[in-house]
Amino acid sequence: MFEQFMENFVRVLNLPMMNILFLLVVVWLVGELFERIKLPAVLGELLAGLLIGPAVFNMIQPSEGLDLLAKLGMFFLMFYAGLQTDPKKLLKTSRKSFAIGIFGTILPFLLGLFTVIYLGGNWLQGIFIGAAISGTSMVTKVRILSDLKLLGTRFGYKVMGSAMIDNMLSFVILAVAIKAVITGQFTLGQGMFTLVEATLFFVLSIVIGYKFYPTITKFMHQKTARGFTFAIIVGLFFAFFAEMMKIHFIIGAYLAGLMVREEIAGPRLFSKLKSRFEAITAGFLGPLFIVSVAFKVNLAALSTDMMLFIAIFFAAFLGKLIGAGAGAYFTGSKLKDSITLGVGMNERGTVELILAAVGLELGILTTNHLTILVLVAFITTLIVPFALKMRAKHLSKHLLEE
Repeated sequence: MFEQFMENFVRVLNLPMMNILFLLVVVWLVGELFERIKLPAVLGELLAGLLIGPAVFNMIQPSEGLDLLAKLGMFFLMFYAGLQTDPKKLLKTSRKSFAIGIFGTILPFLLGLFTVIYLGGNWLQGIFIGAAISGTSMVTKVRILSDLKLLGTRFGYKVMGSAMIDNMLSFVILAVAIKAVITGQFTLGQGMFTLVEATLFFVLSIVIGYKFYPTITKFMHQKTARGFTFAIIVGLFFAFFAEMMKIHFIIGAYLAGLMVREEIAGPRLFSKLKSRFEAITAGFLGPLFIVSVAFKVNLAALSTDMMLFIAIFFAAFLGKLIGAGAGAYFTGSKLKDSITLGVGMNERGTVELILAAVGLELGILTTNHLTILVLVAFITTLIVPFALKMRAKHLSKHLLEE
């Protein structure tokens, strides 16, 4: 009797649904623990994936079901990233935020690009890795700044405004890299042409979206869940449009989220859509995507590519610190405030993981590259809350005003 019970118990545990249940329980517990100790939940979710996945204890193996949910997670994460970026606010962003965002993106990108090439990689690998380490996580920023009571201050506004610029630039660079991979060629001339093409794709999509969205908002106002379903359909349409343009679907998902603006949808609908996307992204599909990336990590990469890991870590951390700090300093900030802004821009998270996963999916990056990017994202984001807490004591008084 007991043997039959145990056989049935093991059988049920191995069902795909039970694997998902086990994963969600683990990431929820670890995420809750990390939030209680004032660290971003994404770090706990990554750590959980590393521990229970093939990298350490090998308790759960990757599966087709998890991969499908991870793809959906990528879509929702990018849509939600778009929801958090308001194009009109970008235009109103101060000169300092523009400088911080641009310098803070370009310098780590170039450092990552030339580091990879110098250590034996090719141009496309360099572009992908450079784009990955040049990005920043707005979700993680909100959490850290909120915990340190800096979110509503002038410092917080500068950091968040700079992060919007940073993300837009990173996605344009990513679009260029993906287009080069799909077309199978990359020359300087082709790269410049693709850059112009990708930029036009962004601009046209935004213009079309602003003209298109007001006519379909009534379908999102449906009181039933169909309004939310319609928003997803629009997101998938933009993803389809991006794929037709030979740009990855995540760019289309980001642009779709970018279109859903409060002045178009209305404050009530916008708030409802944002809360629904936040719930399904942060509470379900997002953590499963992060775990699926952690499952692909091969810690042996540290022994075979230790030099590359160290070089990319310094390119990421110092590139963002010096680049964003220089952008602040050259636009009139004091040196001490510029350094703090550079530290505050160093959070990473889902964006870097998505870029790493896309690079691996397209066959440009190896498992070792993905491992390095995951660990760099983990370590840099772990450093920031402590470093920013220390640096915040030295901020000028006017930056601490609300």
